[in-house]
Amino acid sequence: MRRLLLAAILGLLSAGVAAQGSARPTRILVPFAAGGASDTYTRIVAQKITEQTGKAFVVENRTGAGGRIAWEAAAKAAPDGATIALIDATYPMLPGLYASLPWDVATDLVPAAMIAQTPFVIIVNSESKLTSLPALIAAARANPGKLNYGSAGVGSVIQVVSELFKHEAQINLTHIPYKGMSDASVALQAGFVDLIIAASPTALGPVRGGKARALAVTTAQRSAAFPGVPTAVEAGVPNYVTTNWFGFAVPKGTSREVINTLREDVVRALAAPDVREKLGAQGAEASNFTPEEFAAFLRDDTRRWTGVIKASGIKPE
Repeated sequence: MRRLLLAAILGLLSAGVAAQGSARPTRILVPFAAGGASDTYTRIVAQKITEQTGKAFVVENRTGAGGRIAWEAAAKAAPDGATIALIDATYPMLPGLYASLPWDVATDLVPAAMIAQTPFVIIVNSESKLTSLPALIAAARANPGKLNYGSAGVGSVIQVVSELFKHEAQINLTHIPYKGMSDASVALQAGFVDLIIAASPTALGPVRGGKARALAVTTAQRSAAFPGVPTAVEAGVPNYVTTNWFGFAVPKGTSREVINTLREDVVRALAAPDVREKLGAQGAEASNFTPEEFAAFLRDDTRRWTGVIKASGIKPE
């Protein structure tokens, strides 16, 4: 009897050790470099989930091809809950930019949990005579094509949202592509370009440092990170409302239980005061979208940006 009991105990212990040994951290594929907004928001949320639940994550910065390398890898990963992809406002622009992709943007990555939305910010050099958005629009209409804007390159998010601004404001601006937004920001501060429409983390430094002036934010409501700055709608461009956003998606076929758990973990992490403070410092507002709401948001964004890209004739290099 004692031998049977001892055998049973040893069996349970070995099973527990085996299970513990087989446990592995969930990897999060981030398509952009460490230190950027996508990477920063991912790490803030992942760290808080670990603190709250004990779950382990490994963030992999799988850069290149404008995000397509990481997203293809995630789309083709096993749907076992071990792989998450960070998707952002770039993702729904892909169908408009590329005639074919090695995975289906609409179905192969399933939106699970949005992390946050941030404004884009229309900024000019601090010494610019264009002291308001109406003044910029008036100058652009009086001198079609003479004002220029900088972006992170042909086919970049910034070019697409800038082309939408041109359309909604009914103006003509000349596009000056750079290798990245840090270069475009430097060019703005040096007076080489007239304006840029930057993600809030990119705009915050120059604006707070007195090197740039914010004319408007692109969100429906004003941003606490840019006090006193009107929305583009308030400044006279009634339909120019758009956001930069970040969220988690999982491979198609991932169980509903895994998706719901991930979303619950993210919502709980976003509710933590220190997380809200860190996001707010960069002009980001936490989101509590359900997976269904996130999916609908993604579909709407895809339709919108595909239309903008086709109408503007944007062709990535």
